[in-house]
Amino acid sequence: MKRFIVISILVTMIASRATAHVVTERCRHSENMQLSDLRHDFGRSYNLLSDKDRPKASKVSGMYSLTELQYGFGLRIVEPPFAHHVTGATTVIGVSFPGGFALGGGAGFLDYNDGYTVPLYADIRYYMGSRKVKFFVAMPAGFLFNFDNFRDYSRIFGNPSVGMTMPFLKSTHLSFSTGIFTQIDREIFDDTSFDAPWHDSFINLKLGLLFGW
Repeated sequence: MKRFIVISILVTMIASRATAHVVTERCRHSENMQLSDLRHDFGRSYNLLSDKDRPKASKVSGMYSLTELQYGFGLRIVEPPFAHHVTGATTVIGVSFPGGFALGGGAGFLDYNDGYTVPLYADIRYYMGSRKVKFFVAMPAGFLFNFDNFRDYSRIFGNPSVGMTMPFLKSTHLSFSTGIFTQIDREIFDDTSFDAPWHDSFINLKLGLLFGW
């Protein structure tokens, strides 16, 4: 009888140990499966990120165009012609380069309090940031032509500016900028005795559409 009891106890202990081992192995297998699923889900989520959501290390070059409306109000001396205010529209067509630089050429029409000019200029700018909203610095500079009185009313100009762009439609961004628009009378280069006001300056605001960036 004692031998039977001892054998029963041994069988029970062996069975319990085997059951505990099986349960332990199942738990380990379940943990490994959960960890594998988490890794798979993380990799899948990362791969599903769109190009817009991922940081961009660099950009390939491409064509772009920028059409802007602008208004500027004169600074200090505003009584002479072409000095009180300026409004107009311009368009730049150019190439963007990896790293944020862009270079283009532009033309347009500007209307002043006493006449008009037709700008023909180069535009260089640098965009900063890799997200949807980008900031930039720009330097348009060139010639202002007046065909009614080419000699007296034609000028050269520079317009250092700062601004930002934000998405509007597919491949289209809104562009906002402000800067100092300074135009210089070309007479100062031809006549050393020239004593009239030789430049006019404006604070100008621009709103435009940037295509293809």
